[in-house]
Amino acid sequence: MLEAGALVLADGGLCCIDEFDSMREHDRATIHEAMEQQTISIAKAGLVTTLNTRTIVFGATNPKGHYDPSQPLSVNTALSGPLISRFDIVLVLLDTKNPEWDEVVSSHILGEIEPQKAKHDEDLANIWPLPMLRRYIHFVKRYFKPVLTKEAEKVISSYYQLQRKSAMQNAARTTVRMLESLIRLAQAHARLMFRNEVTQLDAIAAILCIESSMTTSAIVDSVGNALHSNFTENPDQECILSTKFIFVEATHTCT
Repeated sequence: MLEAGALVLADGGLCCIDEFDSMREHDRATIHEAMEQQTISIAKAGLVTTLNTRTIVFGATNPKGHYDPSQPLSVNTALSGPLISRFDIVLVLLDTKNPEWDEVVSSHILGEIEPQKAKHDEDLANIWPLPMLRRYIHFVKRYFKPVLTKEAEKVISSYYQLQRKSAMQNAARTTVRMLESLIRLAQAHARLMFRNEVTQLDAIAAILCIESSMTTSAIVDSVGNALHSNFTENPDQECILSTKFIFVEATHTCT
């Protein structure tokens, strides 16, 4: 009897894997195909078949000992470069000493103790409830198929070429898969913004997501730590500045 595993059961949904680095070698080899082709091939007891694994893989892992920022991610996590490159976003959350961030965290935790505050209720009134958010995401995923505009293509292409020329430590991450990740993230942002076209703003949003992961050499984002990063107050202005910066850097590199 053939029993489906976690990735097959999560087809069309989300599969969360904790302690990703503790997986057996056989499972790691299998997950390569599942994340690349979105299928798993099985040849067991005379049964040859292919099962769908069209799922989002959300993995969590701890560093191998103390995290060393000077070393590549594959060394710190003991995960192979090809496996890491199959993830669109790899967020490295470093608990560095930051007084401002510590104040934000402590204020948030203490605020949860008194949920009846009027300000708290006022803030919640402006936030979509979870069922509404789920319906919105389901709708845009089903009905929107964004296509890249020429402007977005130029931004993504210029940024990818910059990363290919500047990335030394994380060469395993800076592959064609990064280009595919940028396209997927830009399309996802366009859906979220209720658009059928991928604009420059969507491309810049995808680039900032990639850079906040700290798996590439930062070209646009100077924060460097996803745990301590914030949303910009003026995304349109930030998009214009980031686009100009990428084009200028690409021009200087070519010359």
